[in-house]
Amino acid sequence: MSRAIRLLATVVASAGLVGLAAVPAMASSPAVHMVEDVTGDQIVCTSTTYTVTSGSIKITIHEGETASGNSNVTGTLTPQNVVAEDPAGNVYSLRGAFWFGGAFNAQQGTFVFTDTGKLQIVSRGTGTVDSVNVTSHVTFVNGNAKEFEFDFGTCAEPED
Repeated sequence: MSRAIRLLATVVASAGLVGLAAVPAMASSPAVHMVEDVTGDQIVCTSTTYTVTSGSIKITIHEGETASGNSNVTGTLTPQNVVAEDPAGNVYSLRGAFWFGGAFNAQQGTFVFTDTGKLQIVSRGTGTVDSVNVTSHVTFVNGNAKEFEFDFGTCAEPED
């Protein structure tokens, strides 16, 4: 499961635990900002695996809820000075972002959720050598889920 989806699951679970007593507070909550060290994380690509040697990700999450019980969540994860190495010791920087967002309609019991991951692994003097380039979307209406996923990158979305 991707980091963005795990974060979303945490947000949704937290909101469910808080219950109706938190509705007024959630309706006007500011965005939550966090930073997470990603040293040791790996990015698995078709030609090699990169190991992060330093850096962090900045995480911004915002959720809201209307008086009628509809809710939404959005989050952005961006690399901050992330450096990675391949098995030969070559050094790369990571550029890009992961974004997720969704909305739930309490009256209709429907929801939509989209997750994108755009990350470039960049070599100084050479440019982009590998990339994560994924987009997924799910729509749930009348008990039926419709989903799609596109993956045009050379690497899998990081798991941790």
